[in-house]
Amino acid sequence: MPEKLTDIEFSGVDVSEHRPLISLQVMINEGIEETTVETNLFPFHVTIQGNRAKQPIITFHDIGLNAASQFHGFFNYSEMNELMTNFCCYHIDAPGQQEGAGKLDDNFLLAYPTFEQLAEAVKQVIDRLELRRVIVFGVGAGANILSRFALEYPDRVCAVVLINCVPTKCGWIEWGYQKWSNWYLGAGQVTSFTQNYLLWHHFGYKTLETNHDLINVYSDALTKGINPNNLAAFIGAYINRTDLGVMREPDPVKKKTTRQFRCPVLNVTGDDSPHLSDVTETNGRLDPENSTFLKLSECGGMVLEEQPGKMAESMLLFLQGLGFVPHMRLKAAPRPSMPVYPLPVTPDPIA
Repeated sequence: MPEKLTDIEFSGVDVSEHRPLISLQVMINEGIEETTVETNLFPFHVTIQGNRAKQPIITFHDIGLNAASQFHGFFNYSEMNELMTNFCCYHIDAPGQQEGAGKLDDNFLLAYPTFEQLAEAVKQVIDRLELRRVIVFGVGAGANILSRFALEYPDRVCAVVLINCVPTKCGWIEWGYQKWSNWYLGAGQVTSFTQNYLLWHHFGYKTLETNHDLINVYSDALTKGINPNNLAAFIGAYINRTDLGVMREPDPVKKKTTRQFRCPVLNVTGDDSPHLSDVTETNGRLDPENSTFLKLSECGGMVLEEQPGKMAESMLLFLQGLGFVPHMRLKAAPRPSMPVYPLPVTPDPIA
């Protein structure tokens, strides 16, 4: 019998008005709490969005961005407001990546944490915040880091949302571009080469050519938001990442000991994302019984900015499949004709 592959394209969701988020144009401070969480590795900057009594969602950002520029706008988006009354987001910034952070100590920069160490630090942050079981939501580099956390600590994770997750180690072409970009960043410079490469990494060529307003907003953010030396160190950790080691195992006996996610996974990308082939590779490694591949139409790599309405709808359906907010409907985004995420087993929501 052929394997079940779930590949859903959200072209059927009719968002009444396609509105890119462009969240960086407005500073969103209302209802967001900032804190510093000490770990054995580094004191992590964390922003908290929502009611702490609700189900926690842990987020981690991609290279070139931070919690504020990657997540605050999306989770404050009008179509997410009602959903967020039932959840609380804890947005973790990688060391030195938050806006306004000064240059990290030179010794720390030279020994910047690996992705395995950052995943372990996520566990310590969650422990310090006294969170029991969490939903993790990562983009790009953050998706890779949170994947490692979920794989190492499956009892602490009830669901995983991955956007543009690359499961493999760095290839030669990627290594060359990133290394060249890092040479400038390490010297404290953000050149047009670095800026253009990061824009391609986040959006892909089609969005670069067609959505100039969004690109202009992020061009400014990438040149002014993050200390270049700190960014170079984070990108260095990204290009030195190891393979996630996730494997799809059809044998039900061997599956129990195979390195695999033990909770539902929503694996997301855009149909014009520069990371589409990598996300497809991720999909091929996931267990089809507890994972969904979601490819958003008319969308490049910046899913949360380019298609916030469709992503909000997919989040709602995914969370409803887990048993959360079973009767909620998003007012501005009507449901598609068929369910996106019917889980074979519906676990009880974790308070």
